[in-house]
Amino acid sequence: MFILESKVEIGSYIFNQVNEIEITKSVEELSDTAVIKLPTRFKVRQNGEQKFTEDAIKVGDKVTITLGYEGKYSGVEFTGFVKKISPKIPLEIHCEDALWVLRRKNITRSWEKTTMKEILTEVVKDTPVQLADNIPSVNLDKWIIKNANGAQVLESLKKDLLMTAFINDEGKLYCGLQQLTNVGQTVVYDLNYNLVENNLEFKSKEERKIKIKYTYIDKENKRKSIEVGDPDGEQRTYHTSVISDTKKLEEMANAEIEKLKYDGFEGDVTSFLIPYATRGMKAKLLDNEHPNREGNYFIKKVVTTFGTGGARRKITIGNKL
Repeated sequence: MFILESKVEIGSYIFNQVNEIEITKSVEELSDTAVIKLPTRFKVRQNGEQKFTEDAIKVGDKVTITLGYEGKYSGVEFTGFVKKISPKIPLEIHCEDALWVLRRKNITRSWEKTTMKEILTEVVKDTPVQLADNIPSVNLDKWIIKNANGAQVLESLKKDLLMTAFINDEGKLYCGLQQLTNVGQTVVYDLNYNLVENNLEFKSKEERKIKIKYTYIDKENKRKSIEVGDPDGEQRTYHTSVISDTKKLEEMANAEIEKLKYDGFEGDVTSFLIPYATRGMKAKLLDNEHPNREGNYFIKKVVTTFGTGGARRKITIGNKL
């Protein structure tokens, strides 16, 4: 029998019973987030004192969420900080990972020539956040940061360089191509066996009509554009004020095409708390009824929910590996 158990640590308090928890991790979002729903009052274990939850918990308190099945699985699903307290019934505690720290750092600096890693080093400087080991080498023209916080700098890197940026499960900041975020671990799903819900749709590469337009805009608002992909495809448009080299623009556009065009599934599946899955892992999809459709896919998003109705993981897949 699978008996759910949880341990939510917020500041100096530990909650073993909660109304609901929802944790979202995605390679397409800057931060992992968690929403914890708690009773408006709780009893302090040491002395039996009754406390109002919203008075005991403060913005900036450290948060650790551990979920599992008694005797079968237990894992830390989220670490971060309290970002906001919503006085609802039940009380909602909105949390964010270590990006919460980077949002509180203001940066003003300029470079004539630089690299993406040098900018990221400035973002994490004097904070407990470290850079991931697999930051790619990207040379940049003049770059200016004027009174921006760390999250705003990362947003500009995502927009101008078409990069993925987030705090990984090791608590380190990654910024680079989405394909390089693969953590080298595999989770297996049998489409006819161990799933609560299957919302996948199979499409051929030919059915995925995509056209990418990339435009460089200089300081005088002059523009230079390149297009790759299917002439009659759905157009995706990107802009940059940093990369002016046409070959580099084509390289970035073609990398995006590779992510979007493939023979295989798109959509999501929902499983129980086990098997464990996180964004960046490889999902191996098995289908005894259609073995020709089996394959490996990059997991780009996982939403984990926990509550009186049970525990679930909703896994959204990306490109085929």
